[in-house]
Amino acid sequence: MSRLSSLLSEPRSVHWWISAALIVFGLMMVAALSIQAFSSQRLIEHKIWSDLLEVLSADYAGRVRRGDFASLPAQGVIRAWYVEDGRAAPAVPGYLAHLAAGRYSSEGIVGTLPTNDSVHVLVVDLPPGRLITVIDIAELEQQQNRDSVLSGLWALVLLALICGVIAWLHANLVRPVRDLAARMQAIDPGSVGERLPTTYKREEVRVIAHASNAHLERVERFIERERSLLDQASHEFRTPIAVIAGALDVLRQIPLPDASKPALARMTHAVEDLSETMVALLYLAREAAPAAGPVEVTVLHELLPRLVRDHEHLLRGKPMQLRLGELEPAAIAAPEAMVRIAVSNLLRNAIENTDAGRVELTLRGGVIAVADSGSGFDPVEAARRYRDSLRRPMPVRGQGLGLFLIGRIADRFGWTVSIEPVAGGGTRATLDVSAGVVALGGD
Repeated sequence: MSRLSSLLSEPRSVHWWISAALIVFGLMMVAALSIQAFSSQRLIEHKIWSDLLEVLSADYAGRVRRGDFASLPAQGVIRAWYVEDGRAAPAVPGYLAHLAAGRYSSEGIVGTLPTNDSVHVLVVDLPPGRLITVIDIAELEQQQNRDSVLSGLWALVLLALICGVIAWLHANLVRPVRDLAARMQAIDPGSVGERLPTTYKREEVRVIAHASNAHLERVERFIERERSLLDQASHEFRTPIAVIAGALDVLRQIPLPDASKPALARMTHAVEDLSETMVALLYLAREAAPAAGPVEVTVLHELLPRLVRDHEHLLRGKPMQLRLGELEPAAIAAPEAMVRIAVSNLLRNAIENTDAGRVELTLRGGVIAVADSGSGFDPVEAARRYRDSLRRPMPVRGQGLGLFLIGRIADRFGWTVSIEPVAGGGTRATLDVSAGVVALGGD
């Protein structure tokens, strides 16, 4: 029972439910026809014939006692003969002439008769002879057999009709809907003006196609607005960043007090970080397009040392070191800007959460690892924040973009990120980019 309940509770298609209902209905109809045929067949063997023979035999016995032998029916469905002992009765069938008193039937209910005739027989002693009463059920049996054959034919017709309905449903409902779904899935999100065909024969499918086209139209207009806004925002962001970067270049050429140089350096790095963040957000906001040309390749063992040098200023006199560990030669199919942003965020996260000790960057087996001594870094909290950032479409205000950007970049290129504590203290953040590793020197 539980298995049946679990089977019925599973999600099924409408076509499956209709087909199952038709099959069950067909089986019930076949069972009903079979029961009806069996019941009608049993009518031939019913005790009603015994009762009828008793009544008829009693009536014929009264006629024999009155000497009215001529009134006994010798032909037809019901026949009767009076056979005196020792006298021949040429009109009586041979298999009946010497039967002892009792009931007989060709259907095997009572005494068996040595004949192919379909009859019920009652023989009673009526001295000085015997009264034989016969009911011929051959015609009734033939009719019952014809009805049984007809019931079987109706069952076959019903099964054929059910199979035809299921096939019709598949051809006119399931196949068009699946075709519609396949066409919807094949539509390129980046294409403009692609629509579903509305020439299906069935009105229900055409209604779905028209509704889907209307939705595609709205989505296309929405994407166009977002794309326009994105392009405008890109232009509006790049211009002030370029102006600030140019102004900082001018300031660096002007003799300034030594006290202003740290502030100038912080402004320069802030502009660089803002530029990288903007590049990442604009890149991630666009739909990933299939590679149609040469793939941009980043040589990791050349990029990582530069990133370490670029982040040394963040130490700010802390009693700690930022150093390179083992660097295996490796290259990955990804834009350098994306790799730079992901690794830079890992480095900044480690430096900002380490008060003293060291931060080490390594590359081994396609895995970029940033390990720190982590005097003030809570790895459990960092892991929780990273998991939470992956569940949100955008980072929570005030928590920064670091983990959000790393997660989204990794998701775009099929990388994996993990943050875990290190035995003896500290944290190890890894960026597994092995899915995009290419042979050195390849495109």
